[in-house]
Amino acid sequence: MYLVKKIIEKCEHSSRDWREGATGGRTLRITQEDYDLCGKQELIDEARKLESAGLLTIKKWVIPDSDIELIAYRVEKLSQFYRLADSESGEEYWPKQARVNYYTRKIEEELSEGFQKEWIEQYFESLRARLGKGEFPKEVEKLEMSLAAFRGIDSLEEPVLKRIFSKQYLKDSKMFERELERHVISVARKYCDTITEDMDSSTVLEQLMIEEYSQELAVKGPLKLKIWRGSEAKRVDLSDFVYGTVLNSQTLKHAVVELDQPGLKKVVTIENKANYVSMPYQPDTLYVFSHGYFSPLDREFLKKLRRALNGKPVEYFHSGDLDYGGVKIYEYIKKQILPDVQPLKMDVETFEKYASFAEPINKETMAKLQKTEIPDLQELIDKMIETGMGIEQESFLIV
Repeated sequence: MYLVKKIIEKCEHSSRDWREGATGGRTLRITQEDYDLCGKQELIDEARKLESAGLLTIKKWVIPDSDIELIAYRVEKLSQFYRLADSESGEEYWPKQARVNYYTRKIEEELSEGFQKEWIEQYFESLRARLGKGEFPKEVEKLEMSLAAFRGIDSLEEPVLKRIFSKQYLKDSKMFERELERHVISVARKYCDTITEDMDSSTVLEQLMIEEYSQELAVKGPLKLKIWRGSEAKRVDLSDFVYGTVLNSQTLKHAVVELDQPGLKKVVTIENKANYVSMPYQPDTLYVFSHGYFSPLDREFLKKLRRALNGKPVEYFHSGDLDYGGVKIYEYIKKQILPDVQPLKMDVETFEKYASFAEPINKETMAKLQKTEIPDLQELIDKMIETGMGIEQESFLIV
């Protein structure tokens, strides 16, 4: 029934007409498009039938008995229009009010249990508020699956591979990647304060402890650790690994930084792998490969390191690309991990030295750079804006 469905659609697209208890008279203008879609005689016959049933009134004819221009109906009769839609389709029509009630109740049940991660709770509070306003976001269609995924993310305390996460919480190893990954990343970008706009999708998931592959932290320097295995601990001196070594996720989780670090005077985080590898072993310096943004386990390890070295004469530095991504990574490290970090080879002098290797910054990135203010790097940022160029850190290795 064309007019029945059109009246239902109009009510459900209104801010209030779909709500329980809504009242009032409404009109619907009939156009040539309606006749084309329904058929002229079919539409007129339906209008007369509904008028006879007391559900609408034909208010105005363009040509009497031949061309309807305007019909009127009462919002109070919406439930009757739903019943007519049911009988026509043979299936029970799910009114908007009922859908809103159902999904709101689902969200409220989850919120009543609480979330450990505040940003997840904020997202579902926002979704509940949008439903209350009569909005019906597309993600609501996958709400049950979404609730399961976010509940899983909320419970993660250590990294898990993406497909294992999907199997555990969605019962299908590829379901997360296929159905929810983009949505979860979008929500995290909006609500999670440890995620920045310039992080790529893999990095965002890594911040949520969902990984493509197991986390590893590459380090090189005179660091002394205590590695716990059950109730036993083994002391490890990384100065024996003069070419560097890799700490996997389990090691990061169970490692304790020794308080006694007599030779350590500097900690240097390095954005790019080639630059990290090229750094010669120094008996007073710990080099750490950041691979872009540090993962949550990396962050916690570096915070443990800083706490252990607190009060000792140790300086912190970061060296990265001389571009928008590089300065944002520096900013992230300073805000989230090492508040006393200083830039290393991230200045105008270094930029000018390697200017022959500079590459143009695209228009979209330049717009972001122009809004970026980082006191430690402002002269460098201004230079990049002035020249419209950026330099990758690997350029420093070209002789």
